[in-house]
Amino acid sequence: MKNGLKRKGTTEARLGASWTTYVGAAYGVVTAAGMSDRTLEEVAGMTGMAFHLIMHKRCDPASVTVYNWPVRHLDALDRIGVLTEVYHYEPGMRTYDAARRRAVDHIRSAIDRGVGVIAWAIDTGEFGVIYGYDDEDGVFYVDGVDRFNRPFGSDPMLYENIGVKFPKAPFLHYQIPVAAASFDLEQTYRDSFRLYVEEMEKKFHMSPDFHSGFLAYDCWVHALEADDYDPFGLRYGTTVYTESKMFAAEYARRLAGEWGGLRRMDDIAGLFGQIAAEYGHMMAVLEQDFNGGHHLGKPVTRKQAQALIPHLQRAKRLEAEAVGLVKEG
Repeated sequence: MKNGLKRKGTTEARLGASWTTYVGAAYGVVTAAGMSDRTLEEVAGMTGMAFHLIMHKRCDPASVTVYNWPVRHLDALDRIGVLTEVYHYEPGMRTYDAARRRAVDHIRSAIDRGVGVIAWAIDTGEFGVIYGYDDEDGVFYVDGVDRFNRPFGSDPMLYENIGVKFPKAPFLHYQIPVAAASFDLEQTYRDSFRLYVEEMEKKFHMSPDFHSGFLAYDCWVHALEADDYDPFGLRYGTTVYTESKMFAAEYARRLAGEWGGLRRMDDIAGLFGQIAAEYGHMMAVLEQDFNGGHHLGKPVTRKQAQALIPHLQRAKRLEAEAVGLVKEG
């Protein structure tokens, strides 16, 4: 606290409506700060986050967040011309507790500048937005997934709880936008599709239990065939990736009409639309929608699990066609 004075501050930043909560938080923060005027779908596509497809061998719900956060998040917002500072500390690091205490000053300073903060473990094991603070009560004002699941939304978070609201993954991870910078828009478009190919063709992802892209499809299908999967993780992953495929399809459709920097952009957009449709069929098989998390705790019958397999197999074939077209340039 400056000069021992207790202060408070707030910003307009709020979590955007996305099941990929990093995308929703990043979109909400940079938009409110006036550093980007891109749509949610554009942010998902340009950053490449819409092209993530990561699956655990048993469809663990952690699948969607198992990637290199510090590197990937810095890169993601760089792709849309936003300079950011990323802070990441984990239990076991000697400076972990000191970093958690220091985070309070960093976050309050950002809010004093009118900039919200993207942070992990807001409400639960999801990303969210820190949009304000109050020294009197020692709390941050936050906006997380509880906004979609509780009548009164997210409760304020004590300063001392930064990074530890989700005990299974008590990582201190937050990202502060600093300034907008000019960038080559066409290069970002090209780079986003290069990242799509890289994510799909990746041979190793973080650990032997998690796979990306085409290998993610293989382990997903294997889990269903073996009847060895986490029902919650299966439902959650399907929901997250269905939305991602929808965002990717809208992104490609728009670029096909406005850009054309890839020779087969119309065909790529068409394939992305078909992929999104297969995922939509999977949502129907599981009898779930995007309206909150009330479906996630339901069991998944063997009949439902088996019915997902042909949709995943068709989606994988369509992805292979799309990757081939992107690689043609």
